[in-house]
Amino acid sequence: MTEAQRDYLKTKIDEVIALELADGRRMLAQILVVYDEGETPDLFCLEVEPTPSGYVLKGTTGESILLSDVASVQPAPAIEGEPR
Repeated sequence: MTEAQRDYLKTKIDEVIALELADGRRMLAQILVVYDEGETPDLFCLEVEPTPSGYVLKGTTGESILLSDVASVQPAPAIEGEPR
C-alpha cells in the first residue's frame, strides 16, 4: 500500500472501503480502527457485502489485519441507487 493509501485509510473510519490483501484476497470492509504505531501496525474492520439496500455485515465478528498485509486501499464501489 502506498503512503497516500495509508493516509486515505486513516480518514475512512466507520466507512466502507475496498481492501486488497497481499495474498490476493479482496474484501469490502467497514474500518473501525487504524493503529499505525508500534511494531505491528494494523486495522480492525468488519467485512461487509453489497445488497440493493446498501452494505450489510457479512459475519458477526471483526477482523484484525496487519497494515503490512494490505496491498491496496480503494473507495468501495457504488451501489446502484445509493448516493456516493
